[in-house]
Amino acid sequence: MKCLKCNKKSCIKISTNYFCKNCFTEVIQKRIRKELRITRVIKKNDKILIIDDGSYNSKNSVYLLKGTLKNLPCEISIKKSHYKIGKKIKTNANKIIIPWNLDDECEYFLYCFFNNKKPKYLGHYKLDKKLYIKLLLNVTDSESRKFADIKKFKYKKQKKEKSLINECLDVLEKEHPETKYSLLRSIEEIKKVYNEI
Repeated sequence: MKCLKCNKKSCIKISTNYFCKNCFTEVIQKRIRKELRITRVIKKNDKILIIDDGSYNSKNSVYLLKGTLKNLPCEISIKKSHYKIGKKIKTNANKIIIPWNLDDECEYFLYCFFNNKKPKYLGHYKLDKKLYIKLLLNVTDSESRKFADIKKFKYKKQKKEKSLINECLDVLEKEHPETKYSLLRSIEEIKKVYNEI
């Protein structure tokens, strides 16, 4: 198959489209820029902390954020730490980038739904007067891993097994491409109802 954008030989598939390595990375970078432009979660002179847990998500976040904000005056720092959703981080920064992708968001929402719990931390969320930003919210887990591999980032291999929810989502995604993106759009509509931000 040929790359959708440049017609070169493709090696990566996103949904039903094929891309070469260069075009694939451009698609991901463009997606991140668009998300930041639409949400406006990062502004001039922000103090931003990136949580680095050693995963490909955190390595991608560092690279993508610095590349996107290279012309915007912001203070960016990195903290090596494990992160759990809803965990408060002690820092002087007013914005915190957490290693969280589309699969994490879908899993968290469905876990809350199946266990009759109100999801408190959908999308970008505020906690302790700080804004926690999911930079890779529109990037699937497999896309994030492929991006890190193409850029040759060194990251820790994930030891934990996939949850049953994530396994089911992967099956649905394979049978019905863009299932995860459709679920994310539904989650965003539900978040408006909760009015968390």
